[in-house]
Amino acid sequence: MSSAGSRLSRDVLLDYFLRAAVPRPAWRVGLEVEKMGRRLSDGRPIPYDGEAPTVRAVLDFIQERRGGQLVLEDGCPIGIDAPWGSISLEPGGQVEWSSPPYRELARLERALAEHLQVLREAGSSLGIAWLDEAVDPRHEVLDMPWMPKARYRIMRDRLGARGALAHRMMTQTASIHCAFDFADAADWARKFRAAAVLAPVATAMFANSRRVDGADSGFHSFRQAIWRETDDDRCGLPPIVFEADFGIERWIDWVLDVPLLFRRRGPDLVLPDGSTFRQLLEGPAGHALELEDWVTHCSSIFTQVRSYTYLEVRSADLQPDDRAFAVPAFWTGTLYGEAALDAALDAGSGIDHAAWSAAMDSAARLGLGGRLGSRGLREVAAEALEHSRRSLRRGDRSEGDGGAALHLEALASRLALPVG
Repeated sequence: MSSAGSRLSRDVLLDYFLRAAVPRPAWRVGLEVEKMGRRLSDGRPIPYDGEAPTVRAVLDFIQERRGGQLVLEDGCPIGIDAPWGSISLEPGGQVEWSSPPYRELARLERALAEHLQVLREAGSSLGIAWLDEAVDPRHEVLDMPWMPKARYRIMRDRLGARGALAHRMMTQTASIHCAFDFADAADWARKFRAAAVLAPVATAMFANSRRVDGADSGFHSFRQAIWRETDDDRCGLPPIVFEADFGIERWIDWVLDVPLLFRRRGPDLVLPDGSTFRQLLEGPAGHALELEDWVTHCSSIFTQVRSYTYLEVRSADLQPDDRAFAVPAFWTGTLYGEAALDAALDAGSGIDHAAWSAAMDSAARLGLGGRLGSRGLREVAAEALEHSRRSLRRGDRSEGDGGAALHLEALASRLALPVG
């Protein structure tokens, strides 16, 4: 229930964020990695169950190898909860690993390596190849399976009516997300805005989705182009992020006015009537709302940066296994290093929502050949990458972060960026 059993209110929602603040010495990093499996025999998507290999068999394999508790929905395994993290299923059978939050990047890197190794073992045992691309390069949307989750049945209909590429987003994309702590409301706002400013940079640097339907899409990151055709109410970023007084309270007010996708009632998800969370909160049924309703609503916000009790950045395409750790390394050096954070905010000086949206489109189509306002993305990326690398090398957050800088140096070399 809401605090002390009282009626949920805007103040309670604000408290949900503020009480999550973490002092700087305890800041951690979390990671989510999605992978799409295809049958080795013919390259086809793998179904949830039925003819082997299946997504369900992948869950069984991982649980047998690593332990953990299967998560069930209507008797069907849909995930795993364990000390080593969790596994969940995205709509088209993408296998998503969510790490525990780690203080040390070296521990996070080892955890990622352990997860990827288990996936390779599952693929070898079950006859599955794991795609390295962030968008299925070959199959049509109608070829894709759907996982047996009530959330996705609702989203399939609701988002499908809102965006021409929503079903492709749900079933044919994969990405890497990173999660970060904040010290207080001011730190939250600085990190949120910096991550927003650099979202086009991350999109360009980690672009890895050129091909779709068996042909070149004309985009460096077609995954980002897909998000532009999903649901304008809850994707991209709202204009308030680029206004001078942006902060947690303005974010809450924006999220309050996003229409609900679903609400949880007991074990079930129910369809709302098109109301926003604010309309429910302020209406006669507001007394029945619980904090869990707010958390569920926040999970249906798919912006490039979003917030729960932590900040999540979502701009990077899935990377090949040997390049994946460059994503959390870049964001950690940027958001946890004061000089790097200041530089990111300086890069966003004068950038409004229209300029940012144009930069996201430019990054998706042209990669580092795109622009952020009056500057080329290649120039901004080189500066951001160097600031992040220096932050890690100096140990701005932790003396143990220096090794992660090697991933940024390798990234700079691949992209021919003048770093180091």
